[in-house]
Amino acid sequence: MARRLPEVFPRSWSTDHELVRAVRRGEENAFEDLFCRYHRRIRSYVASILGDSDRAEDVTQEVFISALRRLRDTERPIAFKPWIYQIAKNAGIDELRRTERSLEVPLDEEHDCSGAERDLPSRDPGPEVAVESKQQLDDLCGALRGVSDLHHRILVLRELEGLSYSEIGEQLEMSRPMVESTLFRARRRLAEEYQELISGHRCERTRALIDGSLGRQTLQRLGIRERRQLVRHLAHCQTCRRHATLARSAATLRGAATGSLAAA
Repeated sequence: MARRLPEVFPRSWSTDHELVRAVRRGEENAFEDLFCRYHRRIRSYVASILGDSDRAEDVTQEVFISALRRLRDTERPIAFKPWIYQIAKNAGIDELRRTERSLEVPLDEEHDCSGAERDLPSRDPGPEVAVESKQQLDDLCGALRGVSDLHHRILVLRELEGLSYSEIGEQLEMSRPMVESTLFRARRRLAEEYQELISGHRCERTRALIDGSLGRQTLQRLGIRERRQLVRHLAHCQTCRRHATLARSAATLRGAATGSLAAA
């Protein structure tokens, strides 16, 4: 007789449609099931377009992150399998076009222009672009602080050091499938953290928490994860640090005024 699994195991869904509905309800494990169900097939499909397995893996990760974002943004009914394949096809073609553009060499650069004076516009970015780029970099660094240590490490190994999936597996003592799923979760978490920062939602919640905690023990009642998130954000965001400083000063003044009135 088949042994019944304990209730602590996550529930399973039998159809793509049920999984899509669960994702839209906010059930994280549902998209993990979709990822496991289609990941290898989509990677093979993208590899057939690109002819490069490592690039195909990165594009496949982007495909699923894009799919998750789109699923959350709309309630439009979809047939998941043809839908995810269409996203993969578009992503593979876009990657091919990016590669082709990077290999194009302007004809003018093939000639020696040392003896000719040319009035070319400066390629240096203007001040507005430089400021925007710095802000984007700051936000990305802030988002990286918000992911777990394992996710931070695997992102650095892949995105900054350029290690292959096999090399990452050797460094972290993981199988290739584990590297793939961990990197997917890390990229998804990084994208969520980055969106929280650039949308201003993280700042709004942080300031509301600071304002609500004054005079009470709210901060002490926070869980470890929430406290770490608060500390990391304050380390990243100068505006929220300034808000916290001003809020503490205002609370001190109110306390002093209240004490003076009581004494009078």
